[in-house]
Amino acid sequence: MRKFVIAAASLSIALIAASNGAEARSYRYCLKNSPGPGDCKYSSYRQCKASASGTGAICVRNYGPRR
Repeated sequence: MRKFVIAAASLSIALIAASNGAEARSYRYCLKNSPGPGDCKYSSYRQCKASASGTGAICVRNYGPRR
């Protein structure tokens, strides 16, 4: 039972680490309405502009780390 718990915990940590890295690389646009990196969760400029509509925010290209 202990081996199962350790294996499940290791798998969970690996999946979380993999999903965070892929997420940072896959989104091409960031919504910015204050200093800082912005909300980088948009894969297209059109998606970003739709979210920015009426808020005064702007969309910028995500030049974060890519592999």
